[in-house]
Amino acid sequence: MSTDDPIKSAKKLWRVAIASTISALAIIGGFIGIYTFWQSYSRYNLDGQWAITNTIETTTDSHFRGLKLGYEIFLTQAGTNLTGTGEKVSEDGKPLPPTAHTPISMNGTISGNNISATFQERGTERKTEGVLKWTYNPQTQTLSGTFTSTAANESGSSTGQRIAQ
Repeated sequence: MSTDDPIKSAKKLWRVAIASTISALAIIGGFIGIYTFWQSYSRYNLDGQWAITNTIETTTDSHFRGLKLGYEIFLTQAGTNLTGTGEKVSEDGKPLPPTAHTPISMNGTISGNNISATFQERGTERKTEGVLKWTYNPQTQTLSGTFTSTAANESGSSTGQRIAQ
């Protein structure tokens, strides 16, 4: 037996160990890639124009209780991220004159059929902020959930219906 045999065995062992490590890292990398894809993927497409109605159920100003605020918002979806811009267009189902429309913007995320978003509305007197929590129903293509707002500490139900283009 020559002294080269143990060296050859050690080199072969190192090659096998390195090849096994590279294979394991490639498999782990593949799983990470698949996981990342699924985290940034939504099976629903919410792009488009939506009619949103927020019904004030609780507030510190009782004359707003029961008021239905109507918005038209254009939603744009990129993976699981959602942005929107639009304006308030009605109160209690009555159209507002164009000079009374107030702009609104939102940013949110989609997880399954749940949407969580923050919004900012520039009212005639002040800027208000809030949170929208919706569930998307793919059969009816509707949104339903809740909203909270810094305007008179309002909160209540929120619904959305896609506007046909």
